[in-house]
Amino acid sequence: MKNNLTNYINWLQERNRSATTIKTYTETLQRFKQVITTETIKVFLKQNLSKYQPNTLKVFRQALSSYAKFAQIKIAWERISGIIPKTSRKFFSTLDQEELSLLKQANPEKNETTYQRNNLILDFLFYSGIRVSELVNIKHSDWQGKSLRVHGKGNKVRQVLLPPFLMGYFNPFSSDYLFTNQKNQPLTTLVIRQIIQARIKKAGLDKPITPHTFRRSFATLLHNKGTNLTTIQQLLGHESITTTEKYIQNDFEYIYADYSKLWRNQPNFKPYETP
Repeated sequence: MKNNLTNYINWLQERNRSATTIKTYTETLQRFKQVITTETIKVFLKQNLSKYQPNTLKVFRQALSSYAKFAQIKIAWERISGIIPKTSRKFFSTLDQEELSLLKQANPEKNETTYQRNNLILDFLFYSGIRVSELVNIKHSDWQGKSLRVHGKGNKVRQVLLPPFLMGYFNPFSSDYLFTNQKNQPLTTLVIRQIIQARIKKAGLDKPITPHTFRRSFATLLHNKGTNLTTIQQLLGHESITTTEKYIQNDFEYIYADYSKLWRNQPNFKPYETP
């Protein structure tokens, strides 16, 4: 396998897999250290059942499946499918527009320019649904007049829509990055995370929020407002609609409203009120 690892990495790069995916898959193969067969994969997964969470084991399986495809090794996956325990769906934090407003009102920054820049960052994350890795790479020249050109996972270029109030921040005569520090250098994803954490602390929001929370909130808000799943998939840049489904967190009040359509005409109907 060692001799083939370089060729495998090149194979992944040719298929525009992200640097993170390539690193994860490579580390899995280095951990495996055996000839890939149906039986060795079974043994490997069973040995790691007590060491890793099911989602991590699924990543191991995906990496081994990818390498088997590259090396044209036939694996009887039906004999392996029951090894990894099934996991219940995770519930994650999302933001609504009121909480976004609270974050924007919080002001831990030292000067007005930085404060306004960071507010713009929050708006871009919330109203475009882009990934933080895409956000930090936005240049003024990426604005195409009607949509924003972003470089997504695996260097894939896609078009992102923006609300009108964000369109005016692009300078058509500039090729600089949109979000920069005082030295005019592009912000890093780590800095974006630090900005968000500082705002959360200042606003006193008691929930886990990361840059990815904004992306999930974007999808959830659209879904709760009646946007169909295919449209949300396109806006997020997902290849699979199954991935998009995992991003959607239905608000209980919306679920209750839909459910109550069955019996809302009954004489004793009362709308749901949050305790």
